[in-house]
Amino acid sequence: MKTPEITRHGKENGEGMVVHYRTARGTDVFGLGVPNIYSNTDWDLGPTWCYLVLGDRTTLIDTGRRGNVEVLQNLLKATGKRPSDIDRIVVSHSHEDHDGNLADLLPVSQAELGAHTIYSQMIAYHTHVQDGARHPDLPGSCRMCFMPEIVRRECLPYHQRRSALKLDFAIQDGETTSDGSLRFLFTPGHSPDAVCVVLDDEVIFTGDTVLPDITSHPSSVSFFHANRLVLPEEYRAENQVYGLLNYIKSLSSLASISPNPIPAFPAHRLFYNSQFNLISDVSHRARDIIQFHLDRCRAILEIIGDGTISLEEIAVRHFPSALLQGMGKTMALNEILTHLELLQDCGDVQLLGEKGDKAKRTGLEGYAKTIQQHLLGS
Repeated sequence: MKTPEITRHGKENGEGMVVHYRTARGTDVFGLGVPNIYSNTDWDLGPTWCYLVLGDRTTLIDTGRRGNVEVLQNLLKATGKRPSDIDRIVVSHSHEDHDGNLADLLPVSQAELGAHTIYSQMIAYHTHVQDGARHPDLPGSCRMCFMPEIVRRECLPYHQRRSALKLDFAIQDGETTSDGSLRFLFTPGHSPDAVCVVLDDEVIFTGDTVLPDITSHPSSVSFFHANRLVLPEEYRAENQVYGLLNYIKSLSSLASISPNPIPAFPAHRLFYNSQFNLISDVSHRARDIIQFHLDRCRAILEIIGDGTISLEEIAVRHFPSALLQGMGKTMALNEILTHLELLQDCGDVQLLGEKGDKAKRTGLEGYAKTIQQHLLGS
C-alpha cells in the first residue's frame, strides 16, 4: 500500500489532518481526522477517520464524533468540497464517534443516507422493551451503555436528533451500489450493524472492525438478550450479531476476502504518534486480530488458575496499570467479560456470583477448537 499524501497537517495523533490517496483506477480518497476526545479523561484513541470518496457520486463514509460538525466542514473545505457536494453518506455503525455529526450534516448536504438495515433499530427508542437493559430509555445502540452518567447526559440531544433520521437505502451483506464502485460487507460483533465498504475491489474501509495496532472491543452476548426484540425479525431467533464469537466470524470473513490482498483504511489510528499505521493486507491483519483474541482467552485461563477469581482481578492482572485509569478500567472489564462469555459457552469456565462477576475453570480448554470451527476455510 502506498503511503497517503498529507494535504493538511494536524496533531501528532492525526486529529485535524487531511490525507489523500488515489486508487489504481484513479479514484480520489480523502481521509479526514475528526476529533474523538471523551470528557474528563486522558484516554486517547486518536481521531475518527472519515473518508470522502470522489467519483460519479461523491460518498462520505462516517461523520465523526458528535459536536464536531464545524470541524468536519472545515476538513471538507480543505479537500475543495462542501457538504452540498456530498451525494451519499454511508455509516459504518451506530456509535457516536461514527455518526455523531450526521443529524447536523444531512440537512446541509441533502445527501442520501445508507447504513445496514439494523441501523434503523439502533437509532430508534424502544421504551416498551425492558429485557434487562441498563438504560431502556435510550435508543437501541445505547440500551446497554457502560459509559459514565455524565457522558450519557451529554449524548441525549444527539440521540434525540439522530432518532428522527430515515435511511434512503438499507445495506445488506454483499450488495453493491448501482454503479458497482462500492461493495458492502456485513461485519457484526463490535456493533450489531457494522459494515465494511470495498471500493473498486482495490481498498476497503473497515470502520472499527479492523484497526491497526489495536483491536476494537467486542460487544457482549448480554446485549443480545436485552436487544433481541429490538432487532429486525430475522435476527431475533438466535444471536448472530453480538459477542466475541460473532466478531471473530466477521474477522474470518475478511481474512478470506477476495480479491486479495486489499489494503484497508480504518476508522482509528490511521495516523498516530506522528506516523502512518498502514494496513496493506486486510486479510493478514484480520488473522492477527483473531490470534490476539485466542491468546487473550489462553491468558485469562492461566490467570484464573485453580481458584475462583473476580473479573476485576483478572483485568488488573491482565492489563497494564496505565490502561486501567479512568474509563479505561470500565472498558477493560468489558473486554474481559466478552472473553469469559465465550469461554463459558465453550465449557471452559463457569461464571459465578449473583452478578456473574467471578470465574472458575472447569478443566476443559475447548475455546480454540470452537473458534476454529467457525473460521472460513477451516
